[in-house]
Amino acid sequence: MTRQGCFNVPSSKWRSSFEQLRLLLSISRIPQSRLEQVRLKLDRFSLAFARSDPALGPIRVPPVVIGAVGGSGTRVLAQVLRKAGWFMGQRVDSRNEDSLPIAWFLTKWLKSLHDFPNVDSHTLSKATSDFDRMVQVHRRGIPSRDAPWGWKNPRSMWLLPFLVDRFPQMKFIHMIRDARDMMLSENRYFLRSHGEWLLGPEWWRNPLAAQLELWRLGNKRAVEFGERYLGDRYRMIRYEDLCQKPSETITRLLEFLDAPKRNVDPLIEGISDRGNIGRWRRAGGPEAGELGAGIQSDLERFGYTHETTKDR
Repeated sequence: MTRQGCFNVPSSKWRSSFEQLRLLLSISRIPQSRLEQVRLKLDRFSLAFARSDPALGPIRVPPVVIGAVGGSGTRVLAQVLRKAGWFMGQRVDSRNEDSLPIAWFLTKWLKSLHDFPNVDSHTLSKATSDFDRMVQVHRRGIPSRDAPWGWKNPRSMWLLPFLVDRFPQMKFIHMIRDARDMMLSENRYFLRSHGEWLLGPEWWRNPLAAQLELWRLGNKRAVEFGERYLGDRYRMIRYEDLCQKPSETITRLLEFLDAPKRNVDPLIEGISDRGNIGRWRRAGGPEAGELGAGIQSDLERFGYTHETTKDR
């Protein structure tokens, strides 16, 4: 074991230095056409000048928000909710279903609002104005004021206190995935963007350790806030359960959302375990006990025991 900063990580003997560098520099393997890349850049730029739409009127229905550590499989849930009749926005990133207006807001304000409500009044006023404006932009195209709606952006998890302050009756879906598989994820966007102020300036020396610490901090923060302040408006879904038991998982999700009973088969079409669950074991990754007491305890808290993470 080696120690980086305030957390323990396995030694690099099971992963080469070249592989660590590749993970550090990569963000995602999901391909995009040049045209789509240009469209997204222009869309993000235009959001700075977007205005609220008075025609949308006051928001009557509280949103459903999907959040997680990036790379946990939230895109699948957003697609399920769309099929089930939820308006999840029209201005989204085609790679991952992230709401672009909400992403714009989070990029600008996540660091400033991270310790909400301990935020100075001037900053809070400006951030709240931007948030309300981006929510209006996100809702453009909604079929009616009474339609169920929400958004998906993994980073929403880090601003739950602020979001609940704006929407006291919102529901939050917390997606979680085995930390050992998350170590191998190439979704490093959050780490690259926020690693320095969350983990310290030396995080880049061990990106695997940093990814583990983000998993621990983010999920612990979300579950503790959700259980304490949201109660039955908080729902945790494990990626592994969604892939291996999609019918049962989505049925329970719809019950959580107070949706009418329905046949979930059309909603779960294409959802399955495609062999990426438990890949840490095939890659020669560490057992829970090798990751330190903190990570081991959190893995067990979320149901990731030795027996439940074996390849099936």
